Formats: sequence, C-alpha cells, structure tokens
Amino acid sequence: MATSTVNALRQGVVGNAVTAALLNWVTSVRNASTGTYAITYTSNNTSSSALYAYYFSGRTGYSGGAYRTPLFFDVSSITATNTITAATLKVWNPSSSTATQSIVVEGTAWGGNGTTTTLSTSDFGNLDFSTAYSSKNPSWDGGGQYNDFTLNATAISDMNTNGYLNCFVIEGDYDYDGQAPSVGTSVQAAIEFLDPTNKIKLDLTYSPSGYGNNPIGVASASVGEILGVATGSVSKFLGV
Repeated sequence: MATSTVNALRQGVVGNAVTAALLNWVTSVRNASTGTYAITYTSNNTSSSALYAYYFSGRTGYSGGAYRTPLFFDVSSITATNTITAATLKVWNPSSSTATQSIVVEGTAWGGNGTTTTLSTSDFGNLDFSTAYSSKNPSWDGGGQYNDFTLNATAISDMNTNGYLNCFVIEGDYDYDGQAPSVGTSVQAAIEFLDPTNKIKLDLTYSPSGYGNNPIGVASASVGEILGVATGSVSKFLGV
C-alpha cells in the first residue's frame, strides 16, 4: 500500500436564511433547492458559520437558517493508475471547539465534476442526504485542530469511479437528520479555508496498479516484485 495527500481544489460555504410570520424549518430552510448565500474561498479565510443551524422567534415572526460547506477534490492523479482503499477527510478549525455534530454527504456542486469554479445560491440544494460519505462526528474539535472524517466504502468507490470527491460537510443533528430545531436553538462550527499550513485535505491510502504486463509469461497480478523492486515502481522490464 502507498499513501498520498490531496488538498481541496474548491471550497466555500452556501446558506439559506429565511424570515417569515410562520416558518416550517424543514420545508422552507433545510429542503429548499436554492439558498440565500454563497461564497467561494480563493484565499485564506475563516467562517464561523461554515456549519450552522438555527431557529429563532421575534416580534415579527420566525427566522431560521442552515449553512453548509461544499468541497471538491481532484484525485484523478491517484486513480488513473491506482485504486484508493482508504481515505480520511481532514477539516481545520482554528476557533474554539463546540458540541456541534457534523457529517459528510455526497455533493453535486461545482458543476458536478469540478468544472464550475464559483458557488451560487442554487448549489445550496446540490447534495444528497441519503448518501452519507462518513459517520457522524459527535463534536467539533477546535482551538487549532483537524476534524477527521473516515470516509466510507461509498465515498471510496465514487472516487475510484469518478476520479474526484464532491462532498458537503454539514451540521448533523438538524440539517442532516431533517429535524426542526426547537425555538431558540443555534449550533454552529467554524472552518478555516486555505490556511497556508493546515489545508483542508484528503489523506489517501491506495494500492499501486504495479507493472502492467506479463514478464516471462507470469500474469502481472501475480507479480509483487521484479528483482527485489516493487512492481509499482517498475516502468520497464529488461529495457522494454
């Protein structure tokens, strides 16, 4: 097995904030296809509400919101000749820790395949709640720490098939579960984007494809080394 790190190619935050005399949080906020806020990060910045779910009441009615973090990783340099076997998504929080739960789900922002470089409010609904890419992270570690998500077999299969990972990191208790917060609820978590040192990244483990031919009549799948050299490092055999 070999390992590699791939940094997030595209990153940002999309949100939906609604105020109304009467407000169904799940229908009008969480399940909306289009949001009210979108930002694409191209330089170092910290969003204190990168993951956010809230519901308040006031004299004029109710306000509710949900904010999500879409990420895109190009892993084609790995999957072109190798097979990913394990992956960990690492997201940096420079701020204080919170009790906010979080999870990674499949996304289709960034044009689906990463060709769109700027988020729009229409990307708010470009995620699939039914396709989780990780289990829930029970709290949001901070004060200068990574939050790690071990990606599951579905995420790994999609990376090997597509050559990219398109995902959303979202709040877990309300946004992911589709459960309306009680009035007065506010849960949020900070993410730092494009930190020069602590980048949002994937730590990948992969199986090298090895030498692609049949030396001396032996199938390549049965060859682990040639003259003591791992086949993943062999480009030619006897000069061929």
